[in-house]
Amino acid sequence: MKKILRTGFSLVMEKEQVFTRDLYPSYELFSKHYPEKKPEMRQALEWAVNPTADKEALGQYLGEFGGWLGREFGKK
Repeated sequence: MKKILRTGFSLVMEKEQVFTRDLYPSYELFSKHYPEKKPEMRQALEWAVNPTADKEALGQYLGEFGGWLGREFGKK
């Protein structure tokens, strides 16, 4: 989940002219630029801090949001 957060942050760090390794600021800055994806990134933040063992939920999340994130990153 840390990689998801950092990948999302990498989409906006140039626009923001800032760098951070911290997860919460990464989440906040990503959410500022992609408010429609804020809940999905919030989930990544929660799982980064409190990992889940629910493989089905993780698989679905990575398939949907991870897929979107990969496509968005590909546009960059």
